Amino acid sequence: MLRMGAMVVALELAAVLVAYGYFGWPILVFGVPVIVLTVIALLVVRASEVPRRMLQEHRASRWDPDAALPGGLMSGFFEVPRRRAQP
Repeated sequence: MLRMGAMVVALELAAVLVAYGYFGWPILVFGVPVIVLTVIALLVVRASEVPRRMLQEHRASRWDPDAALPGGLMSGFFEVPRRRAQP
């Protein structure tokens, strides 16, 4: 994620520099805000990755049979009772 974001910002900077060479300073009126908004969007996505990763780990452990606690509301409901040996 970090490398891809850096590549996008680098490509935007290169495009603004090339456009600045051809069109002059007016391109900076559009180019610089686009780069700033891209960096802000990348920071928001980066910040939202932490809660998503924690939620994914929680969901993975919720259905892990080794991590489940024994017992519960239906514990023993489906077990067949043992018969006593008759004398």
